[in-house]
Amino acid sequence: MITVFRRIATSLVLAGLGLTLAAMPAVSTAAQPKKTGRCASLPINTKMSTHDPTALLEDGYAWIYVNPRASNIRSAQVKVKHGNRLYAKGRIVGMMAKGRTTLVKMKVVNRMQAGRYRVVVIAGKAGCRKAVRKSRFWRFSSPSLGLKAIPVSTRVGDNVGVVRFALRPVRRSQVGRTRVSLIGPGGGVVSQQVISSIGTKQVLAELPIKGKLKPGKYRVRLNGEDLSNGQYRSSVQAWRFARGGGNAKPVETTGQLTQKISVDWYNGQWEDRQVGGFIAPGIGYGEVVCSPYQQWVRFYPSNPGRESAMMTWTYKNWGTWSEKAVREAKYSAGTGPDFREGMNKFTPAEKNSTGTFQGIISDRGPIDGPGGVALAPPTTFDLNWVWDFTNPKNSKCHVEAIFRTQTDQITDPLARSVQIVWRGEANATDKNSVSTIDFPGLGEVQAICKAGPNGIRRLIIDSPLGGRVYTREGSEDNAVSQGTGPLVMRLPNNVMLFVQMDNGDRVLVSSRWKINDPVASNNWCVVSAQVYSPS
Repeated sequence: MITVFRRIATSLVLAGLGLTLAAMPAVSTAAQPKKTGRCASLPINTKMSTHDPTALLEDGYAWIYVNPRASNIRSAQVKVKHGNRLYAKGRIVGMMAKGRTTLVKMKVVNRMQAGRYRVVVIAGKAGCRKAVRKSRFWRFSSPSLGLKAIPVSTRVGDNVGVVRFALRPVRRSQVGRTRVSLIGPGGGVVSQQVISSIGTKQVLAELPIKGKLKPGKYRVRLNGEDLSNGQYRSSVQAWRFARGGGNAKPVETTGQLTQKISVDWYNGQWEDRQVGGFIAPGIGYGEVVCSPYQQWVRFYPSNPGRESAMMTWTYKNWGTWSEKAVREAKYSAGTGPDFREGMNKFTPAEKNSTGTFQGIISDRGPIDGPGGVALAPPTTFDLNWVWDFTNPKNSKCHVEAIFRTQTDQITDPLARSVQIVWRGEANATDKNSVSTIDFPGLGEVQAICKAGPNGIRRLIIDSPLGGRVYTREGSEDNAVSQGTGPLVMRLPNNVMLFVQMDNGDRVLVSSRWKINDPVASNNWCVVSAQVYSPS
């Protein structure tokens, strides 16, 4: 009798079983006895989240379902092997819930090709002195094209005249000429765009359509060249577009590149609708994700040799209590290929939540570099969310976000930036420690970050206009109004400033520095600020 647990069914594949009696020796040795008893195997069923090796690179999981009647299973390790070679691994700490599926994040250590691999789970089991293991086979297909296409919004009202997808190479794959095709519910091609070369960059694909996109399930087919081997591969992603929207329509590019993102689903129908994509030009690509299992802003830097960061002022509200804090996530040496900031506080996520993010994504130049190099302009964002996961059948989530980056155009609305990066006091020159721009209609905006305990660290807005300054440090924020300018503000360490000028212009600043190390070369300063007019 084969017992099939609910949620995950393990299939037994009997293939290649050949018995050649003539080739057997005259005297056969006894077969090794099969282990028996309660410590012989684990009461679990295991499957991988995908058969595609490319999909496993960034979002790969092992799903482990534990029998409801099982003894306590703890601290599982998962390994994907072919022969004796390890291809992927993952682990969790602590007890695994009975009667539920636990997701184990996998890290790929060697890229896989098509073939049959062995998935091994090793875990502790109550009453067993040694760890117990269980394995199964899993077949991987040929790798798909290392490119993702994420819709800016899956609401039809946000897709009028054009459907926008943010294209991102997976794990910095190098992709050449690519054809992007939008396939309709009936299987026909709705629109196409050919991109001559992508490389490792992020690209915003705009597929023209007539009128408004109709509700339904669509597919995005990507056919492109994998520049690592010259082979042409394909990738297909499915997305469900639903009614509603109208606030995330394409925005005309002016002196400010504005991207409006929307994630919206209800009645528990989150699959193929839980992600919105955006681009921080020159820095990387990001995703806004909201599902019952993941709620975050996730960012993928495009250049592995440059440091980048996302400082966020977070405000979360659960009705009876709330929380606010300045948080920073960054990419640097040894931090992994991406970083994120979660909208959730607990795992599993809380049943009800509302909140806001205000953040700035910045380029900090070559990792451990001295500074003084050209920097990509920062991208700022405002994001708000509300979700209800109380009843899975009626669960819902709504996220709205707007991202802003300066362009080389000069038409309103505008965005401009001041940035400082130096590492080591010898590199804190006047050129590296002062950054100034002139913002039309406002005046001169200057950031200063000098070395030494007595060095000046200021943001100065040289304007006759007044404004209100919000200082956000740790989990505290305070606001001070000033009737007339100029406005002069301190730049404390690990702080975010938000300035609302009386004429409507705004300034968002992230400030990080270290100036008290007795070894001068260990001190540093990174400041990033965007001045922008509301769109």
